[in-house]
Amino acid sequence: MPIPVQRSKEFWTKWKISHIRQLSQTGRATEDLFIPESERTNRVLDRLYLNLDKAHGISKLPVESVSTVVPFAAGSELQLSAPLYLGDMSFGALSGIPNIAIARAADETGILAGTGEGGLQEEVAQCQRITVQWASARFGVDIRTLTAGQAVVIKIGQGAKPGIGGHLPGVKVTKPISETRRIPLGRDAISPAPHHDIYSIEDLGQRILALKEATKKPIFVKVGATNYIPYIASGIARMGAAGIIIDGAGAGTGAAPSVIKNNIGIPIEIAVASVDSILRREGLRNGFTVIAAGRVSCPEDSMKLIALGADITSLGTAALLALGCLMVHKCHLGYCPAVLTNKITENQAKVLSLDQSISWLKNLVAGWNEEMKMIMELMHLSNVREIVGRRDLLSHDGYLNPEMHRILDLPSYSSSSSSLEASILQDSSELLPKLSQNLWPPSRINMLREMAGTTGKSPAEAEISSMGATSPPFVDDPSRLTDWIVSDGAQVTRPSIDPYREEIEIFSYLPGDKTSGFRLAAPFFFTHLPPSIPLTVKRVFARSSITLGLLFDVNQSDVQEYSPYSERLISAVESTDSIEKLVAHARIQGVESQRSLWRIPSCENALGSIDSMFQSNLRVSAIIIDEDDSRSDLPLELSVSKLDRLLKQRKFRYDVSILAESNSIRGADDIFKLLALGADSVGLGRAALFAIGFEEGDKEIIFDPAKSIVHLENFVSALEKEIKLLAGAAGVSSLSSSLIGNRELLRSIDLSANLRRELGLKPAGGA
Repeated sequence: MPIPVQRSKEFWTKWKISHIRQLSQTGRATEDLFIPESERTNRVLDRLYLNLDKAHGISKLPVESVSTVVPFAAGSELQLSAPLYLGDMSFGALSGIPNIAIARAADETGILAGTGEGGLQEEVAQCQRITVQWASARFGVDIRTLTAGQAVVIKIGQGAKPGIGGHLPGVKVTKPISETRRIPLGRDAISPAPHHDIYSIEDLGQRILALKEATKKPIFVKVGATNYIPYIASGIARMGAAGIIIDGAGAGTGAAPSVIKNNIGIPIEIAVASVDSILRREGLRNGFTVIAAGRVSCPEDSMKLIALGADITSLGTAALLALGCLMVHKCHLGYCPAVLTNKITENQAKVLSLDQSISWLKNLVAGWNEEMKMIMELMHLSNVREIVGRRDLLSHDGYLNPEMHRILDLPSYSSSSSSLEASILQDSSELLPKLSQNLWPPSRINMLREMAGTTGKSPAEAEISSMGATSPPFVDDPSRLTDWIVSDGAQVTRPSIDPYREEIEIFSYLPGDKTSGFRLAAPFFFTHLPPSIPLTVKRVFARSSITLGLLFDVNQSDVQEYSPYSERLISAVESTDSIEKLVAHARIQGVESQRSLWRIPSCENALGSIDSMFQSNLRVSAIIIDEDDSRSDLPLELSVSKLDRLLKQRKFRYDVSILAESNSIRGADDIFKLLALGADSVGLGRAALFAIGFEEGDKEIIFDPAKSIVHLENFVSALEKEIKLLAGAAGVSSLSSSLIGNRELLRSIDLSANLRRELGLKPAGGA
């Protein structure tokens, strides 16, 4: 089928898809061994280059004499014809025939295939070169399935949704899937977020030992690439596992909440490099197999990941593209145009050809392997095992900042400047205007409207998406500092929390504590809307603030217009003090308190004013940082983090709340990260306007307040669910006690060291 026109930025571009298709159709290497410069994204792996003239060797070798054979695991006699693994994709996520084709192609090419957590189809169980997954739901697992393959994979997490369980919609649980998974027909199949018998590295060690004893097979552990991946890998190695499958951020999946897929986890190249380094440092690397997964888009990617420390690379999305995937991002609906993820029915109109699918996958493996051999030939290397962990075979020509260079443990950093290095923002005072131009792409607006029920069929729910992730900073252009920040997914080092089964507290008290504070149902509120927004629209926000237990920040001149809803309004008050020009006073209407709220712009001078006022022992209940103030010249993220640390230094933090507000807050992802940076509550405005379908310039006459109230309530409910998903994935059961100011849950991705330190964050992959 023809590749559809891509109307927005994609990681899996037309060139990448076409390249994979050519490999799968011919089984031979293409003329494009390396990604064209025009196709390279901002991801770190695309900024690395293989050294074709610095490798050890004395002569150019013929391809026939280049070996890509690798051992699978210590203690196993299995050899792989190429360092390739066809990634774990379960029956249910795929429609059945692709599962069989993947397993048979692995048998016929001499590599290995994963089966996912969907149980074993009879046709798959007959194949030899498969691994069997032991996942949290244990679908279809018994001793016969566990001993069917070459190894058992304990699945702790995956790159698209670390810290989150699986979800197969009931509409896709047809009779064959029901029988294979041993679950009720037509019922949702939900895998728990954690294994309920694995809550520590010691628990994991017991499972590894028990499965090794029961099956006499090598045991692998699959995890998503998250903040603590070096320590997790070290623990897995010490507990006796044969190896680890690391699934990087942006990996494919049949269905995942977008807010999780786009905001949790670190890229595979950073994870692999840090894991290889710690295993070597602790003497655990020999005999331990590292499989790298997630956005392995071409043989060049495989070779670079091996040079960073992987033994084997996994082809998941690439395998589906070889089978005809068009990257339309609708896997979870069960109506894939390439018939890969469709629900299986008795009268299916289109059925994938099994023989053709096996042929395509065999060709993909053969062509991929031949391109790897040709690259090795150009590098004067005869055996792929010579490349593992060889950072000296990589260069970057000044395209990495010094900190990322150290994290990847690359030799000889070049300080030469480049356009890309310059784009890694150093001057925070200029950051805000540069990043305000790409805040509201169509994909973001569509997501907000689906959450509100203005469009789509799942109001008040977190948006679900499938194959392909376009999250910044590596695919989409970054729009806020939060786009360079990711959250953690709890795995092994601490348990994740399942928001579908367990209660997660997201309320907060503003200002003050539980005895004297003001309770908010969620850690966000509505900020003051742009002046051009009609009063009828603003009244919808005021009313919803009452019914939903939130707050609405309004201009002083409008207070009288909201008299029925005044108890949930923040407004300016007359100031009797003239301490600092940058500090204004505000109050929550109807709250009797001798302490006041201070409002400041997001700028360095205002933070200095706050410090001087605290030294004069003035009492305050909360500080509002307003990024929309015309005097703001700092990103809200920086101001929040600096103020949080300042208040802690002055011993005032637990008596003073921080409210951060901006019409540039886009959703739950920004809210969650600002909370972890130190805010107690975050105000958003324009995102809610987009959600209810109102845009500036719309005529007031077409605005329906009754419908908009429903849509706004749906949007708030969806935001709350997304925040709970992020909290659960990070292992946080209470935002007020475990998230606020907890920067350890965050990592910066490829951000300049100076700016990262100003935020108080650690770098992804670094200590």
